[in-house]
Amino acid sequence: MARFLSKLVALALVLGAFPAAASAQPGVYLPGAGAVNGGMAGVSTATPVDALGALYWNPAAIGRLGRNEVSIGGAFVYPDIYVSSSRPRLDGTVMSGRTRSDNGFPLVPSLGVVSKLDEGSPFTFGMGLIALGGGGVNFPGDAGNPILAPTGPFGQLVLGPTFANMQLLQLNPTVSYQVTDRLVVGVGPTVDYTLVSFDPAYFAPPNQIPGQPNTFLTATDSRPFWGGGVRAGLVYSVTDTLDVGFGYTSQQWLETWQFNTRDNLGNARTLNLQATLPAIYSWGVAWRGVDRLTLGVDMRYFDYKNTDLFGTPVSAGGLGWSSAFAVALGANYQLTSRVAVRAGYQYNTNPLETTRALFNIQAPAIIQNTISVGTTVNLTEAMAVSLGYAYGFKNSITGTADRVPNTSIGLEASSQSLLFNLQVKFGGGWGRKPAAGCEACAPATPVAAADAARGDAATALGTPR
Repeated sequence: MARFLSKLVALALVLGAFPAAASAQPGVYLPGAGAVNGGMAGVSTATPVDALGALYWNPAAIGRLGRNEVSIGGAFVYPDIYVSSSRPRLDGTVMSGRTRSDNGFPLVPSLGVVSKLDEGSPFTFGMGLIALGGGGVNFPGDAGNPILAPTGPFGQLVLGPTFANMQLLQLNPTVSYQVTDRLVVGVGPTVDYTLVSFDPAYFAPPNQIPGQPNTFLTATDSRPFWGGGVRAGLVYSVTDTLDVGFGYTSQQWLETWQFNTRDNLGNARTLNLQATLPAIYSWGVAWRGVDRLTLGVDMRYFDYKNTDLFGTPVSAGGLGWSSAFAVALGANYQLTSRVAVRAGYQYNTNPLETTRALFNIQAPAIIQNTISVGTTVNLTEAMAVSLGYAYGFKNSITGTADRVPNTSIGLEASSQSLLFNLQVKFGGGWGRKPAAGCEACAPATPVAAADAARGDAATALGTPR
């Protein structure tokens, strides 16, 4: 088993080299990880269904999973992003165009492991290597679109192709403790790994060329940057069929992003950009009052307004984002002893309310409505596969940018995601089935079978007494 786990970890590290893509997400964060958690729109603060979901929003949730598990999953994301712009010509006519970003079909992978060292121990340990999100654009130059034209509006700026890529990976070692039969608490540090590049570097002052249009520097030559923070949370069983949960992720400190570049004469330049990731507050409720059915609601607050870069005002060189609120609804139903089906919906407010910062063209985090579906098939008592699909409905915003006066700019974005998971159970259960009631996710145990025989459905589903 140790050799198998080491191979899975190595595979996840290799997959982690692939770029994350803009998807249906509140800002830079993906709503969930894999086909199980993602199929329920990321609902997991009070009702974990697999190892990835248990590790994603609330560190206490791993204590409610009910079994030892490795879950490797992710998504193939197909973003559909457009930028449009228009400006008046000197002859009184209007120049306008609309251009699509060529983002390809990127892979966003994640890996989660949850285990008890001793079945009777109150401690549960977990480790996640999570692709939190990121995003980017790849707009070609377009002479008919002013914001992407070789020479920008009124010949003041050289613009042309626009590219950006940001990858956010997080390592989150986690431990939970069963305080009472009804209360689980959890805590753990976070280690963040970011890769970023921008061309042009809209956050930096352009090259001033006498008698010629100004040109922007590039910010593509850099190294990986590290960061970190902490997480804490709890899950409490109000009744045998009703759980509530709370998770907190601190603001994530990041190294200063530093780029090697050159000016228009070839002289070496260094660009610095300071960024932090927002503090996240998650609340969740889960209800299992109907046999085989679990319903969950998660609410989250992302404090972008008080971060560096994202919350920094446009006048100070930032993106000028507002804080965002998200609500997710999810359902999981055990169709047969081997097959579970699920669905979810998420709505989030838009942190990007205007295109005033030219930099925001490279960060089109504007999708607000997402639906998802998924299924899990138990192949054996130790292995299950899950598939899902998520669609982020098209949203658009319009505005202007300070550096290109008299030009109207529009952003549009939608996305489609193919979700997948492989779940491997090992070392037996913890004496109960998972709290989410997913029989296809774990084999029945003698304790669970006895509880079910007595008609105690809530206990058979894994609710602490």
